[in-house]
Amino acid sequence: MTRGFVAAITLGVLAARTVAGQEAPVLRVEAPPELARQAAAVRALEAGEWGSLLELVGLSNPGPPVRIVLAPEGSRLARNVPSWVSGYAVPELDTVVLFPARVPSYPDRNLEALLHHEIAHLLLARAAGGKPVPRWFSEGTATVAAREWGVEDGARVALATIGRGPRSLSDVNAAFSGDTAAASRGYAVSAALVRYLLRRFSEDAVGRILVKISRGADFEDAFEAATGETVGEFARDYFRRETLWTTWVPFVTSSTVLWMAITLLALLAIKRRRERDAAIREAWAQEERAAGSAAAPLRPEDDPQRWN
Repeated sequence: MTRGFVAAITLGVLAARTVAGQEAPVLRVEAPPELARQAAAVRALEAGEWGSLLELVGLSNPGPPVRIVLAPEGSRLARNVPSWVSGYAVPELDTVVLFPARVPSYPDRNLEALLHHEIAHLLLARAAGGKPVPRWFSEGTATVAAREWGVEDGARVALATIGRGPRSLSDVNAAFSGDTAAASRGYAVSAALVRYLLRRFSEDAVGRILVKISRGADFEDAFEAATGETVGEFARDYFRRETLWTTWVPFVTSSTVLWMAITLLALLAIKRRRERDAAIREAWAQEERAAGSAAAPLRPEDDPQRWN
């Protein structure tokens, strides 16, 4: 192999790890032989689009290489987490663990979305300097980073708002400790919260919050300094006003609800008509019985004195 050819390969690898002037994460993939195909797919994703994720968390450099461990179903790693968990990050070890057999599962529709979701957790932790952030903020940011907002997400938020919740940030955090349905609601609402945060306070709001955390502020103080609003005020605004306009109003004014209302009114009209017809028939029957009793002659055997 010539030196020029080696140089060309090296330049190609370096180019693949740079996206829009920003470095992409370097992935070190480990997998058993039965997951060789999935491992190859993950390695190929290293050259994908990472710029938007880095911008979201406020990093220009992703930092040290990331160890990606692919674990088969039935392995010790898989048994140690709930069945709805398709991957998790361990920022302290610069490690991400993925369970390819559990893909697709909400909110990760494919292996690429899952990889971006978990690396988002790791990069968020790096941007925060290893300091803690609330679960809703971490999961919401990772979900937003992994994929575009879709119809399924909106439907899940609507069902959570109209149905069983969550109704507060503490409820969202608790949802991730529940069953599959609760966790799905938690992912959907946390992503909606982060999208609302970005829409209200600019696209760099997450990064600005993380920078202040990395400099020693706790999450509440960092949030208020970056947005001018307390976390409590933000949450109340979302759960009281935003859900009205993004869930209830579209739901109530949708064509589905309109036809449901028309159908319900039609059924009620049919029920009222049947009840009215039944009452009329019963009145006719009573009149006929009364007329028959008045016209019938008294027979000797019907004389009540006969039995005295």
